[in-house]
Amino acid sequence: MSMKTPPDRSGITFEVGAKLEARDRHKNWYTATIEKIDYDKERVLIHYLQWSRRHDEWFQWNSPYLRPKERVSLRRQGLNPTRSQPTFVSGSKVLACWTDCRFYPAKILRVNKDDSYTVRFYDGVVRTVKPTKVKPFQEVRNASR
Repeated sequence: MSMKTPPDRSGITFEVGAKLEARDRHKNWYTATIEKIDYDKERVLIHYLQWSRRHDEWFQWNSPYLRPKERVSLRRQGLNPTRSQPTFVSGSKVLACWTDCRFYPAKILRVNKDDSYTVRFYDGVVRTVKPTKVKPFQEVRNASR
């Protein structure tokens, strides 16, 4: 039996923890995260952010009631392309700003409701940082020389 793969939908990443928007029964769109993926039934379990888990809901992964999270800001990015903030999911390896204003390798532990990130630096220290204080991880190649 071959494992089914989620459709290629622009702006939606089908992985646990990924953010998107989902439409509830009352036709309202809410920010949500993917909690589980059911490959057999081609569906995802959606958790609406800031809602109780009992509202979690299954959607077929090709459902028109799922859409990318960044829809609004994509329009804004056209006006101001430099300010697009990359979003990271929990478990991502990133560079995060320390109190000395320098960036160090860290791992995202949690994405918070206000879009800040709780990160663990590689020395074990855990801090919460604003999204502007996190950037994609790149290997630094002897930059100090």
